[in-house]
Amino acid sequence: MIRAISTKVMSLLCAVFVAVHITLGLLSLDMVSASGPVYFAMAIYLGAVALLLIPRPGKLPLGSAIAALVAVVLVTLLVNSVLPTDRWPGYASWHLAATYTVLVILNVRGRVLVSWIGVLLSAALMTLWASGTSMGVVGGLMLNIATAGWVTVSTGIGHLLRSNDRRVGQYSADARRAADWFATEQALHIARTEWLEHVRDVAGPGLRRIADASHDVTEAERQELKLIEAQFRDEIRGRVLATDEVVEAARHARERGVTVQLLDDRRQDLAPRMLAAVSDRVVKILNEARTGTVTARARPEGGTLAVTIYASTPENPDDATFVEFPERHAQN
Repeated sequence: MIRAISTKVMSLLCAVFVAVHITLGLLSLDMVSASGPVYFAMAIYLGAVALLLIPRPGKLPLGSAIAALVAVVLVTLLVNSVLPTDRWPGYASWHLAATYTVLVILNVRGRVLVSWIGVLLSAALMTLWASGTSMGVVGGLMLNIATAGWVTVSTGIGHLLRSNDRRVGQYSADARRAADWFATEQALHIARTEWLEHVRDVAGPGLRRIADASHDVTEAERQELKLIEAQFRDEIRGRVLATDEVVEAARHARERGVTVQLLDDRRQDLAPRMLAAVSDRVVKILNEARTGTVTARARPEGGTLAVTIYASTPENPDDATFVEFPERHAQN
């Protein structure tokens, strides 16, 4: 349904129109040849309006639209069958207003083509009926002016409102994209700021000593800067694996001459329980290593393995340690 027209407002308006139409029909029963078809037509009319006003997102379902179209035809045929043929029917032709009410609702709810098919069917049936009465074909055509006029107006208004809905939707989408972009930029800015503060805290003292031309850099300071550089590399390349415990254990292992590599090919966080288990195992292997190489790698998501740890020493290359952490879905 068009967003500019709420379901409650449309239901209230339709209730007023329906009440007026039914009242006029009941007050004009003395002009018809039989009241049974009129009562039946009123019941069909009420059912059609109720069906059309059921709240649904988007366009009215095609099945409901066709059912309403059938209701228009039935109401027209039923009431026409009992209308007087020797004089102007007056309010006994209440069904004309009833049918264009149904067709206008169809139109507003997005079934424009179906509503115009209803206009043509209603016009054809009314003109056919009028051709056999004192009104003739011209009088029958005049009976359809209101129906065609109201559906024309509703088509124009519906087009304007739907265009407005599209523009509002576009503005809303643009606003959401702008908000998302701003939030992303803010998050990146915060992350960059935190990273710069971290680098400044960790590497700042050593870099200031190096920048001092009067200071002679000692071998211990060189080693410290190498360890700091390796820590930054771990935090960048190892990302998800570079927990505080792992980074500290990697530093101590490098101090003992162990080559450490933390690699994150996953680019997505591990589940907290798995991350805790992986961190404990990496720290244990690093603490036990005295020489050689330790490589921990977070594998790309979608495979059977989540993390692998490989540790070897040049003294015993055939006695390497290889630990696998399978993906959770692979365990199920």
